[in-house]
Amino acid sequence: MLIQPNTDVTAGSIVAPDGTVASRPTVMLTAEEAALLRQYKKFLAARGLREALYCNDCWSGDREDGCKAFVTDNQVGIFCRCRMRVHLGASY
Repeated sequence: MLIQPNTDVTAGSIVAPDGTVASRPTVMLTAEEAALLRQYKKFLAARGLREALYCNDCWSGDREDGCKAFVTDNQVGIFCRCRMRVHLGASY
């Protein structure tokens, strides 16, 4: 099954360690996308591997391109310099 990228974009805010707030475009991931990321995380953990994510837009924009990501039972988040990708809620 091929999943088309979600184009639901909204605005989101993130708070830096120093307390400053930054607004970023935010893509809301679908439940199917979140489920795939959760399965991928389980696959990697079972094999002693870690993922490395990079944003194509940051890469081509000549800025730091690494992403920070987290996957839990209730949230999925992928943050880069230019946007956030988020799913809130379970996807079982």
